[in-house]
Amino acid sequence: MNHISKHHSIRAAVIGAVTLGALVLAGCSSTNSSSGDGTGNNLEADIAAGSVGTVDQFADIADICPEEGEISVGVVDGYGTNSWSKTVLAEIESEAAKCPAITGVEFVAGRGDLEATTSGITSLASKGTDIILVIPDAGPGEAHLPAIRQATQAGSIVVNFASDPQGERGVDYLDYTDQDAAASGAAWAEWVVELLGDEGGNVVFLGGPAGALVSVQEFEGITEVFADNPQITLLTPEPVVTNWDPAQAQQAMAGLLSQYPDIDAVIADYGAVASGVIRAYEAAGLPLPPITSTDDNSLSCGFAALKETNPSYELATVTSRTWNGRVALRKALAAFTGGSDPEPSIFQFSLYEDSTGATDGSVHPDEACLPDAPADATPSSLLTADEIAALFG
Repeated sequence: MNHISKHHSIRAAVIGAVTLGALVLAGCSSTNSSSGDGTGNNLEADIAAGSVGTVDQFADIADICPEEGEISVGVVDGYGTNSWSKTVLAEIESEAAKCPAITGVEFVAGRGDLEATTSGITSLASKGTDIILVIPDAGPGEAHLPAIRQATQAGSIVVNFASDPQGERGVDYLDYTDQDAAASGAAWAEWVVELLGDEGGNVVFLGGPAGALVSVQEFEGITEVFADNPQITLLTPEPVVTNWDPAQAQQAMAGLLSQYPDIDAVIADYGAVASGVIRAYEAAGLPLPPITSTDDNSLSCGFAALKETNPSYELATVTSRTWNGRVALRKALAAFTGGSDPEPSIFQFSLYEDSTGATDGSVHPDEACLPDAPADATPSSLLTADEIAALFG
């Protein structure tokens, strides 16, 4: 067994364990009245909507997939053009392939354009798509709501994921599944506080597109932690816009370095953005500070070499949650069939990687590295080695 296969087997054994009795049912909706043909109520289902939990509570799609029927699925990603989005789609397609009743997955990339994103949602609904999964991140979450409501009213089962649409579960859409973004921000901030110690220091935060709610919520978690630690100065009063693009991130970080000569740690909410941060430091001839972000293969596999020449460099990441669409699909599928899916809607993460070794349950970047996978692969992905090779090949 090669390294990548072993890595995924170990992770699947740990992450895939289902401990349903431990669910925190913070907002479970009533039992779905849908018949399996999609003609029932598409706003109520036995899917633990709004519940909070951890990744060891994942469900198995085999317990949800109907034995027969034809179910159409559409995915609308408000951004949809970077490696994270490619991986997210591949994970949904991988999950859908386990359910023969799903006839296919149609994909719409909004490319950061709100009008194109909302048009994609309403277009899928007008075609009678049974299940529509939406990442509402082409702008403020609530800006997507009119299209989401329209799709729901047209009879599609809409589950949002990876970015908060605002609105209300069971009223505007069926459910929203994601990380607890503020908790992820807090995890990054707490790691920075621990690393910088009593002396503290200056920190910057780089987010995604302007107004992207996930970045805003992460920023809230960061600022809450730093408010209790006055030795830390957050130099950026709001998330720095990068559009989750490495080249734009490099340019933004270069600007921050020219503006602030002393930056002691960097928080970036996307691993590819962190890679752009590293290139900005290298171009400026400056030593790397500690960086915390989401997992990215280039960060994991490149850590050891960078550490040799940058003694102060440390790395901590949370999972990039490219698997989040799998959860959204399972919940929507349970609603469509009138079945049950008790897994959480909102996931709280601890650190996935921590080069300092201080976080219980984390792995060192060297362990997370997938040496046979491309630089922009996601180590915490649930794709198999063959699926990753096909995706990036």
